[in-house]
Amino acid sequence: MSAIQSDTYDLRGYECDALGRISIPTLMNWMQESANRNAIAYGIGIDELARRDLDRSPLGWMLMRFRLRMHHYPLYGQSVRVVTYPTFVEKYFIHRDFRVLAEDGSLLAEAGSTWLVFDMDKRTMVPLPGFIRTLTPPADIEPLPTLPLKPPFQNQTWEPTRQTDVPVGWFSIDQNQHVNNVAYIQWLLEATDQQTLETAALAELDVVYRTESHWQDQLLIQSTPDTADAYLHRIVQASSGRDVLLARTQWRPNPS
Repeated sequence: MSAIQSDTYDLRGYECDALGRISIPTLMNWMQESANRNAIAYGIGIDELARRDLDRSPLGWMLMRFRLRMHHYPLYGQSVRVVTYPTFVEKYFIHRDFRVLAEDGSLLAEAGSTWLVFDMDKRTMVPLPGFIRTLTPPADIEPLPTLPLKPPFQNQTWEPTRQTDVPVGWFSIDQNQHVNNVAYIQWLLEATDQQTLETAALAELDVVYRTESHWQDQLLIQSTPDTADAYLHRIVQASSGRDVLLARTQWRPNPS
């Protein structure tokens, strides 16, 4: 069995940024919802994963890598179609692509992602169960290149030029009892300098998720310029100093 998920979303006012464009957290939430629906179609959704084998600890999904490229931003009131499907299954990872299309079929954005399964009691990564490894990705697709597990920016050493403290609130926690991956991106983007937020649009987001964080944790949102149009980002657990997330963003000027 293979399945391609296709969902249409209408862009509402509270899902837009200050310029009337789709906000990146909104788009990522749509992608997450469509991925959840596709996983359910395959029989590997959150509930199925948690109760599949009652003789072992429940399992959960965790996003490890995500790379988004924005080509055009939809505006308030427009309809957007999100298409997603798994592309490749390994021992520990499953890869998933997303395509975001306008009403006329033109490509608005695309993203690749890498997911793992973790033991919800031990909070450790485990090999993909057999019922996931036998999953059949759609045959008639052109997958994006598989994301490297360690992108080049992960090895860069840098000191932050901006830092913001964020306490993890209750509404940032998802069903897996840790911070939802989209919440991190919202904090990361909101900590970007004012001029960039007011004059530029995110063109590319590349993320490595390193470890979990939980309700009432204190996080440090750090960044520094990488090039004239790009930034390096890091989210750190204040108590332990462990990296929660590493990322690189690239921006382009708003159209005049």
